[in-house]
Amino acid sequence: MSNLIPTRGSLFGLIRGLRNSDQTAQPIRIDAQTNSIQTIDYEHHEVHAGSHFFYADSVALGDGASQDYLITTPDTTKWAHLTFSATGSVITQVQLYEGSNKTGVSAQTLLNSDRNSSTVATLTVHKGTTGGSTDGTLIWQMKSGLATGQSRAGMIANRNDEIILKQNTKYIIRITSGTVGNLTNLQMEWYEHTNVI
Repeated sequence: MSNLIPTRGSLFGLIRGLRNSDQTAQPIRIDAQTNSIQTIDYEHHEVHAGSHFFYADSVALGDGASQDYLITTPDTTKWAHLTFSATGSVITQVQLYEGSNKTGVSAQTLLNSDRNSSTVATLTVHKGTTGGSTDGTLIWQMKSGLATGQSRAGMIANRNDEIILKQNTKYIIRITSGTVGNLTNLQMEWYEHTNVI
C-alpha cells in the first residue's frame, strides 16, 4: 500500500516532467485560498490559443419558410469541432445535413473568440444555398414548439456535444418554421485542431 503513495522525489519528477505546448516545464499552479489545482478545459484552452471561432444570426420566418446555412470544411487535417444551438419563438425544426453539393449564396463573417487574435477560420459559412442536386444525408434533427390559440411556446435545439466535421465536406444547417412570425436564431461555436493519427 505504501508504494502507491508518491514520495517527494517521485512527485517532483512527475511535476518536473509536465510540459506545456512550447515544451517548457511549468509548475502546477495551486490556488492559495482553496488549495485547488488551477486548470481550464480544452475548449477554453483553444480560445486562449486563438483557434476558437463563433458565428450567430437571427431571421424572422413565415409559416413553412426555411433558412439554410452552408458550412464548407477545407481539405486539410485541421478539423472543426462544432457545437451549435438554434431557437425559434414557436414551432421550429432544425436539421443538419452532411455531404451537400449545393453552393452558398452570401458569405458570412466568422469571428475569433480571442478578439486580440488575427487567426481566421479555415471553414466557411454562407447564408442561403443555390444549385446542386442534394442536401446530403440527414444526420441530426429536432422539432419542437407550440402555436395553438393563446398557447405559444418556443423551442431550443442544442447540439452541446461537439461533432467533428469531415474535411472537404459541405454541411447544411436548415431552420424551418411551422408558424407565421417565427423569430429564429442560430449560434455556432467551434475550434479548429490539426488531427494527429
